[in-house]
Amino acid sequence: MREQPWRRYVLAYSICANMLRAHYFDRSGVIISLPFNIHKSPGSVRLCDALAALTLPDNHYLGLDPTIHMCHAGCNGTHVNLADGAIGWVEDNGGNVYSIMAVLWKSHGFFCRGTVCYRVRNKEGEEYALKDCWVEESKKMHKPTVLRMLKGVPNVVELIDDWDVYYEGQPDCTARIREKYGQDQRDDTTFCNRFHRRLLLSPCGVPLSQFSSRTELIVAFRHFVIGE
Repeated sequence: MREQPWRRYVLAYSICANMLRAHYFDRSGVIISLPFNIHKSPGSVRLCDALAALTLPDNHYLGLDPTIHMCHAGCNGTHVNLADGAIGWVEDNGGNVYSIMAVLWKSHGFFCRGTVCYRVRNKEGEEYALKDCWVEESKKMHKPTVLRMLKGVPNVVELIDDWDVYYEGQPDCTARIREKYGQDQRDDTTFCNRFHRRLLLSPCGVPLSQFSSRTELIVAFRHFVIGE
């Protein structure tokens, strides 16, 4: 999930001393199964089932988010409706598709919010910043509420839209994913349920790391201080 932050979860297996374990990772943590011996019945059958589960199912069952797609070599020429230079696409709940032009920033943490910031472009050619994150259930409306209160304040980004990411017709969250695997932990006080959220912001700035000269960098810091 660190290198592919657009995944909802990751399934993996490990084998140590003939014992196989299944590992499930999402933004709320990890679940590890009890081990079984792959050389003792029915271990060999379970091993075949495990391999089939990773190689045969639809990508959605491997944790890939169907509302976002990052292009690869096999996509060449298949996405004719995207902007020139797009590296992927993302769709909102209204069916609007935005071309992903760049990944501006992504968190390095394995769990928690899993924040990713994209530069996206709509079909009219307007560019925005799209923030994708998994937020605690109690705080999922905190940032949108603050940004709406600050609307019109100079040098503060404007919230264009925000939404829960839907999966199979319902807001996506880690508790719902785990429930499908028989691990409903909503009543566990140590479990932090996280909702998948996206915020569309304007304008989309350029990362400071892309400054063209020392003068430009110093002027940018000066503007931060005096509010120009």
